Amino acid sequence: MGARARHRQRWVLDPELGSRLDELGVAYATEEAGGGAGREIAEQVEAIERWYSHDWMALDAKLRTSIVEGISVFLSLFDLPEVAGVSCPPPPTETPSAGSNETNGHSHPLPSLRRKLPPLAQLIDEGKVLALNMPAGANPALARAIGVLLKNAWMQALLRRPAEAARRPDRYMRPAVFICDEYQAFATVGQDDPSGDEKAFALTRQCRCIPIVATQSISSLRSVLPSGEAWRTLVQTLRTRIFLSLSDEASARIASEMCGSVMKTRASYTFTETTGRPEFSLLSGRAGGGRGTIGASKSFRQQREPVFTPREFGLLANYQAICLPYDGVKSLSARRVYLKPHYLPRETGYWRLREKGRI
Repeated sequence: MGARARHRQRWVLDPELGSRLDELGVAYATEEAGGGAGREIAEQVEAIERWYSHDWMALDAKLRTSIVEGISVFLSLFDLPEVAGVSCPPPPTETPSAGSNETNGHSHPLPSLRRKLPPLAQLIDEGKVLALNMPAGANPALARAIGVLLKNAWMQALLRRPAEAARRPDRYMRPAVFICDEYQAFATVGQDDPSGDEKAFALTRQCRCIPIVATQSISSLRSVLPSGEAWRTLVQTLRTRIFLSLSDEASARIASEMCGSVMKTRASYTFTETTGRPEFSLLSGRAGGGRGTIGASKSFRQQREPVFTPREFGLLANYQAICLPYDGVKSLSARRVYLKPHYLPRETGYWRLREKGRI
């Protein structure tokens, strides 16, 4: 701390630099004695200079090169012109025509022009739908990067809602929904880091958010997460779990364990035979001389068995699932459910539709 304190310095605007900025028409702020917003900016610049000079430059050259290469590979995904134009679009230069819609003197942007995304907290409070439409087949690495960045930014904006609600208790907190298909492509866990989906999903109830995610299988989710039990921490934050047909043995076994087990009574039969002559047997039906005795006994015993075996998960038909529901108050036992697509008539039952071959 002492070494870094000695290197702290006040940043003073060079008069020549100030005149040059005035010629170029660049707006800048100066700090008068006594602090203010300018002093905060100066402190940030000092912190950057301090970390660069006394921490970053002190690293080994090979380590610095490795870090730079990792950053360069990631930033190269956004170097394409079409990607850069979407990630940071320029301000619209076209003006609406005379027949464009105008309300209260404010013209609406043209649909053909790209607009900057408003603050995510504002979109959540206004109830807007934010959708990411990017084919993963075009550029898988870029699709995952943009999807993860957008998801994390949306989640961070959501997690700040309780603090805002505490400052403004009279303000209504609108419910929000997070829906993600092919979730294994965007799942992240923080482990020791405070960020991560398992920590965000654990706080969604306080933020009035319902996360709904769909993944191919549990194994596909485990394959993209760090090794260890991080996937269990993520899965346990999802209260209601719906399992469709699973062809993966590992996923079916894990799903069977999640559904739990129950005590079932099983009957067992025992037959005993005693005879003096080997050729005499009542069990085989061979009659003969001599004496023999035969006995039969029946016993019952209780043993613990899974509610749904792994084989049952692989034999689920179309529009059938095994569900672990949560009704908002308590968790219910595992059960088989029958699903009906939204495009089929609601007044017709599941089994009627199945008899007609529509399911």
